[in-house]
Amino acid sequence: MQRRSVPRSVLIAVAAVIAVAVVGGLAYWLTRPSSEPRPTAAPPAPTSTTSPPAQPATATPIPTSRAGDEARLMQMLPPGYPPASCEPVDAPESTLAQVNCARNIDPDGPLSAVYTLVGDREALDAAFTAEMQAANQVICPGNIQSPGPWQHNATPDKVSGTLFCGLREGRPTVIWTDEDRLLVSAVESGPDGPTFPQLYAWWSSHS
Repeated sequence: MQRRSVPRSVLIAVAAVIAVAVVGGLAYWLTRPSSEPRPTAAPPAPTSTTSPPAQPATATPIPTSRAGDEARLMQMLPPGYPPASCEPVDAPESTLAQVNCARNIDPDGPLSAVYTLVGDREALDAAFTAEMQAANQVICPGNIQSPGPWQHNATPDKVSGTLFCGLREGRPTVIWTDEDRLLVSAVESGPDGPTFPQLYAWWSSHS
C-alpha cells in the first residue's frame, strides 16, 4: 500500500501555529501577575507637637571647695561645743564659710556665737567691721582697749589680731580676729549671764 505524502504547505502552517503558541505562552509567563503579595510601604512614624518632658530638678550640690572650707572652719572652733551645736549657714559674700553655734558648755561660755572663715586680710577686715557695727562699743574688762590688738600668751611679742568689746541689745559681746587663720569670731552672753568679766575670761582661755 502506498503512503500519501503531507503537502508542504500544511507542514508550514502547522509549524507557524506551534510557533505562535510558544511565543504567546512565553509572553504570558513573563507578564503574568505574581502570586506573592507586593510589600507595602511602612506607615510614617507618628509625630508630636508637644515638647519633651522636662527633666526633674535636682538639688544643687554644695561645691567641694565650700564643703572643705566648712570642715576646716569646724576644726578651728574653740573647745566646749557639744556635737551638733554648731551648724554651717549660707556664707556672706567675700567669705569662705560661716557657722552659727549654740551655747558653749565650758564655764562662763557664750550663749551664742558666729564664726566666719575668710580668704584674705581685706575680707578679714570687712567681716570684722560688719560684726562691730552691730554692737555698741565699750572698754573691755580690765580697762583693755577696744578695739585694740591682742596677743597669744605663747607669743606675747606678736600681734595675733584685733579685739573688740561691745553690747548688743544690752548683751555682752566679744569680737576678735585671728590673722594667721583668717578667722572672725563673735560671741555673746545672754540675759542670765555670763557677765562681761566672765565672758572675757572665757575668751582669754579660748582664743
